[in-house]
Amino acid sequence: MKTGLVLLVFVTNVLMASGAMAQTLLLKNARLVTMSEMGIVDAGSMLVKDGVIEEVSTRIEVSADIAVIDLKNQFVTPGLIDSASQLGLIDVNNFASKTDNQVKGLALGAGFSPVMAINRYSSMISMVRNEGITRAHIKPVPGSSIFAGQGAMIHLVDKGQFVTDKFQAVHVYLRESDKTLAGGSRAAALAEVIDSLQEANRYRQNPADFRKAKGREFRQSEADLISLASVLDRGVPLVVHVDRAADIENMLSALGSFELKIYLAGAREAWKVKALLADLRIPVIINVLDNLPSRFDRLGARLDNAALLVEAGVTVAFMTDDLTRNTRNLTQGAGVAVAYGLSWQEAMKAITVSPASLWGLENTGRLVPGFAADLVVWDGDPLEVTSSPVRMMIGGSWIELRGRQELLRDRYSDLHDGKVPFGYR
Repeated sequence: MKTGLVLLVFVTNVLMASGAMAQTLLLKNARLVTMSEMGIVDAGSMLVKDGVIEEVSTRIEVSADIAVIDLKNQFVTPGLIDSASQLGLIDVNNFASKTDNQVKGLALGAGFSPVMAINRYSSMISMVRNEGITRAHIKPVPGSSIFAGQGAMIHLVDKGQFVTDKFQAVHVYLRESDKTLAGGSRAAALAEVIDSLQEANRYRQNPADFRKAKGREFRQSEADLISLASVLDRGVPLVVHVDRAADIENMLSALGSFELKIYLAGAREAWKVKALLADLRIPVIINVLDNLPSRFDRLGARLDNAALLVEAGVTVAFMTDDLTRNTRNLTQGAGVAVAYGLSWQEAMKAITVSPASLWGLENTGRLVPGFAADLVVWDGDPLEVTSSPVRMMIGGSWIELRGRQELLRDRYSDLHDGKVPFGYR
């Protein structure tokens, strides 16, 4: 173990054990990845007070009663943001009683909000924090409708407000595998989106017609119509999960008259229409590592998708998407994007600054004065696959990074020490 890591763990453990986790703390001699005009500040210092970054400089003087931690030039980044996850909604994949991410058999689609089912005590929380993630956008998946429901933002705190924004977006799925939910044709699926938006427009013009059952009948539930009305008002984005380049073009053309705020998710072939996306200022949320041509609408998937999009001027954010397969892959995906042409700084933006902007997170995603003290201390370059967080702070409080996996590892690492029950030896 590195000397700096030993010192850091010792100092922070002493502070926690003594109850001296002061409201004001100085982190000094760190390699601060500020994600601002300051860039990376070597041998930098950062003063944290009441959960907020108060000062960032190469030298900060404090009084003797302020706790100080020397980070020995270790990397410090803002807390990372996963732009699409199912954290808290799923524990065991394909086991219905352990998933709360979809609705089947009900007249509920765009209006479905999964936040009341989120499990803030899921064992997955510690696993995700061990990857440097402090916030995540939670997405539903399609059940009986191409409209899966509403996305929300969670803040991975131990105490305090876990769900910070209950309604951030409406997710709709137009991938090859989703067309069966709309009659079996991509054309029918897109027509259903258009018809649903037109119904929502009619509803928002006169909600009384729905409640009095006057005029033409509505196919959508009122919850769905209210949700889609927010999309029409540009209060929340419509996140369209779509992969094939032709489907992206057709969707943007068909929905152009509505003037929506549209985000693409998945978008394996987005690089083919990068000029169009840049011109329309359509952001793209991708899982860098999911590049296999597993379906016909993904034949053009490639690992330099992010680099090509950013080069064209498209805003890109990264996601893990599938919790059970990709829990640990946010930084690995960003590192792979760098290996395939994306700059290191742009890769870091895709997991800090860009998602903070897309999801309306104020004072988040940078290490600058006035921003929340959500930060991660790393034992190496955060985009190297061998690097790991050694400390995490959320809202000015240190977070314990030992989770269920680490506890099981420590418990059963030596089965012959006589302390383990006989049945496990």
